[in-house]
Amino acid sequence: MAQQKKSWVRLLSDAINLATTVVAAVALGYFGGRWLDGKFDTEPWLSVAGFLLGIAAGIKAMWEKAMDNKKPTLPEKDTEDDKG
Repeated sequence: MAQQKKSWVRLLSDAINLATTVVAAVALGYFGGRWLDGKFDTEPWLSVAGFLLGIAAGIKAMWEKAMDNKKPTLPEKDTEDDKG
């Protein structure tokens, strides 16, 4: 068996993990920028910049997850020493 199938529980876990990672990246970027806007009186520029950086971080997380899923998995080998 060259590639093992993942169970639906594992796939659901991966999907929820990715979704929360993307939402957290966008939210942290936006609210961090909003906080900095309040500090430096630059409204709305740092909020927009933080939002865009959050989107970029979310896209990067999705890209890395897609590339991890693309790698082939190696079949498990037997480790018996009594062969031939």
